[in-house]
Amino acid sequence: MRALDIALPVALAVVAAGALRTARRRRRLHMPVAGRIGSGAGGALVGLLVLASAAVLQSTDSGWRWQLAPAVLTALPLGVILLMRSVGRTAVLARTIASVAILGALLSLALSWALPVRILPLPDGPHAVGTTTIVVRDDQRIERYGPAPGGAREIVVQFWYPASADTVAEPTPLIPQPAALTGLGAAELGLPRFALGHLRRIPSNSTRDAEAIDGPLPVALLAHGWTGLRTLHTDLAEQLASNGWVVVAADHRYGALVTTFPDGRADLFDEAALPEFGTVPDEVYAHRSRQLIATFADDLLTMVGTLEHDPPAVLEGRLQLDRIGFLGHSTGGGAAIAACAVEPRCAAVIGFDPWVEPVDRAVQRQGIDAPLLSLRTQDWVERPNEVALQALHGVQREAGRSEGIVGLDGALHGDFTLLGALSPLARILGLTGETPGVETRAVTMTWTTEFLRHHVQDAGPDPLTRSPHGHGGRLESTP
Repeated sequence: MRALDIALPVALAVVAAGALRTARRRRRLHMPVAGRIGSGAGGALVGLLVLASAAVLQSTDSGWRWQLAPAVLTALPLGVILLMRSVGRTAVLARTIASVAILGALLSLALSWALPVRILPLPDGPHAVGTTTIVVRDDQRIERYGPAPGGAREIVVQFWYPASADTVAEPTPLIPQPAALTGLGAAELGLPRFALGHLRRIPSNSTRDAEAIDGPLPVALLAHGWTGLRTLHTDLAEQLASNGWVVVAADHRYGALVTTFPDGRADLFDEAALPEFGTVPDEVYAHRSRQLIATFADDLLTMVGTLEHDPPAVLEGRLQLDRIGFLGHSTGGGAAIAACAVEPRCAAVIGFDPWVEPVDRAVQRQGIDAPLLSLRTQDWVERPNEVALQALHGVQREAGRSEGIVGLDGALHGDFTLLGALSPLARILGLTGETPGVETRAVTMTWTTEFLRHHVQDAGPDPLTRSPHGHGGRLESTP
């Protein structure tokens, strides 16, 4: 959060404190011209100018949001008092109004801290980052989810890529078409609908439709988890893109929390696609989970076909498609493994708590013909999925394929996403583990970058064969 994001409440607190100090001595702001800020006519004029300047800065640079409402509502009567005093008029109730203004400023500061307009960390690669979004329609697949199944499957696909050196940075919003997302997210957390409205102001570090650098550029596909979003891994995508990669991620329609189309459509996730465990018979849950993994995997294969036959114009002729990396979180991790099993160009898979249980049994028995890295958080160790994950890595190991599980102590499943980065209250709400989420994501970026670099680009050492101390995380051996 930048200082200008809280310009008004900070200025209000300073001016109101000066006014309150004088009011307590004189009971009202009826004072000589010479005096402290907010006290005499001259001081009152200075205080008024400070408040007005802060309001202009807030409006033009950072913008208004609901967290500032207490400061705005209490700044107005204080401004009236300062205006009256600056023209020599008596201003009554100064002490009460100044006290309330201080409380309003403090409340706005607290709300801005708890629900800030967070700034994503800048990627450290040598390239600027561009982004573009397209809608992919697969006429060969029938949509099985949503309120009206049938018709062709459609997914919204976003690309992050290295942009040319002369790119003028104009960061796009982190969350496109945020109205549906913020309303649904607030409802899921039991908050008023407006409570997450500030998320629409969070900028990414990517410039829309910027010119890409010359290729061939290595490609990594990235799949989110159940009720995730394509933008929940934007920091990882931007980090890879700044280091020369093209990262491709979709909102897996009806499996994403909200799928937002460029034309303004917004499709919410379909609860029936993966019912809450225990609410349906086990065989029904198993069938639907296998179907969901298969749907996500087919989306990834559709994306590969799009890259080959109909890439966005800004990337046409720049993609290296003979060796592709597959990444995925949770359901997306299982889908990455499933897609890799049938895509011969898959050169490496990285799963972030990959959900392996629903992956086709044949794939679990035979493994995949590609190196496999699984990053696993603490809260997934005791889940039934752990048995399937260990067994899959055992198959890879017996076949002589490069594999490894990296344990992230003190981290939770959601720490792989930006969810916990949106508020310092994330840990209290159970959205992040004991290890700060920023550390978990930094470790994730390091392992991901080096694993892809070695196994997809044939460059640099294999992080699985050298000491993991420089990476963070704990490299485990499989049975």
